Amino acid sequence: MYMSLKVRIVIAAFLITLAILAISAWRDIQFSERAILESQIEKAVLFSDRIEHGLIVLMLNNNSKELQHFMTSITTDFKELKGVRIFRPDDGIIFASSEPSEIGERIYDEDLKRLEANDFNKPFFIEKDDRRYASKLTEIRNMPACNRCHGTEKEVLGIMDVELSLDKIHQTIQKVKQQHLVDSVIGFFLIGGGFLLVIGILIERPIKKMIQTIRKIEEGDLSIRMDETRGDEFGLLATSFNSMLDSVVSAKKQLEDYHITQMQKASRLASLGEIISGIAHEIKNPLAGISCAVQVFHSELEKNDSRREVTAEILDHIRRLDGIVKGLLNYAKPKPPQFFSSSVRDVLDKAIFFLYPEAKKQQVHIETNLDPDMPSVMMDPDQMQQVFLNLMINAVQAMPDGGALKITIYKTEKDSSDVNNAIKEIISSKQVAIIKFTDTGAGVERENLQNIFDPFFTKKSKGTGLGLSISQRIVQEHGGEIIVDSKVGKGCAFTIYLPAINS
Repeated sequence: MYMSLKVRIVIAAFLITLAILAISAWRDIQFSERAILESQIEKAVLFSDRIEHGLIVLMLNNNSKELQHFMTSITTDFKELKGVRIFRPDDGIIFASSEPSEIGERIYDEDLKRLEANDFNKPFFIEKDDRRYASKLTEIRNMPACNRCHGTEKEVLGIMDVELSLDKIHQTIQKVKQQHLVDSVIGFFLIGGGFLLVIGILIERPIKKMIQTIRKIEEGDLSIRMDETRGDEFGLLATSFNSMLDSVVSAKKQLEDYHITQMQKASRLASLGEIISGIAHEIKNPLAGISCAVQVFHSELEKNDSRREVTAEILDHIRRLDGIVKGLLNYAKPKPPQFFSSSVRDVLDKAIFFLYPEAKKQQVHIETNLDPDMPSVMMDPDQMQQVFLNLMINAVQAMPDGGALKITIYKTEKDSSDVNNAIKEIISSKQVAIIKFTDTGAGVERENLQNIFDPFFTKKSKGTGLGLSISQRIVQEHGGEIIVDSKVGKGCAFTIYLPAINS
């Protein structure tokens, strides 16, 4: 499934932004809630101190009758103050309260627990009737000024419980949460929008320009170039791309020049072939007449006649010229191959049979390593025999002082390491027949290897330079390929690859 880079980046950025804003909002809400509750606790302490001070004033003035009125009025004046009550520390019975109905009742269990724990310093939270309150317990101690009315027996005259309602606080906290949520949503869209804008300007726009440039190049416009003025990675990418494109243009120009050269060369060779064919025909007929006449003259001479040596030399040159003419005709007007399912071994054996006398004469040992399970190959046996014979004759001629000619044939799979990638593109079948000729001659210089299959290229004093060119053409017409490898002073190796008939 296609998903653009922009969408991927935006989704990732939005998720990260959302996580950051959520964490930030949660921390802010926690902090705000804690601060608000702490402020309410401080209020509870302040109220408790103020009420305690008022009670002390009433008691010092011996005005205990006004106690109930004072407690009722203070809750009326301060709406947050939900209740004020004073209870006995020994049994928890309320004897004064801002709610007269509570007088005589027992104080809440939470207050008693705090009382038993002697925890009077820290305010606490209490829940009643599904509502939450901040509460503060304060001891009303029996001071010396109180002794005249209350005596000295009790150290603590009562416990004052001050309760503050947290309803407004909870409303404030909810508003804070809602405000944080709104701020987070606004921040999310502002950051997301800004990020989209930045991506569009810094990333998407240059990428679109690059895509447009590449599409124009695909359409054939190699003159267009990317903008290199940006001082970032896109600028470096554009510089590298333009450099690569310059190399492609240069390579294309070289390839076109090479193609034109090859076309011109092919045209010249075609014209040359026509000329050669005409010349060969013009030479062949008179040459045959001359050969017949010299043979008649040679046969009529006495065996001890000194002129027989001259006529024999003339006949030898005529045979050489006839061979050259035949080679020229074969090159100029090759016969199309007639394909048959043939055995490579049988064709090679016939070629070796014809070569053997010449090899023996030059003290060249022929060594064969033939795979007995070789598959058949669709080939023209006569033409392939001509190829084998030509390669072996060249090998024998390369070893005038004797040597060894090793011939190896075997089959292999197309995808094996014995077959390079270039040849895999040529061979059509799954199995490949490989025929290799290796000699121990002088070898061929590296600079001459690339021209070795060119027509009329030869380093021999006696030769037309057409044998290897014709051999290459025949092998290629059979759907195969021929390659050469050579090391000066060690010899030369020709390898033929042919598509085998799959078993």
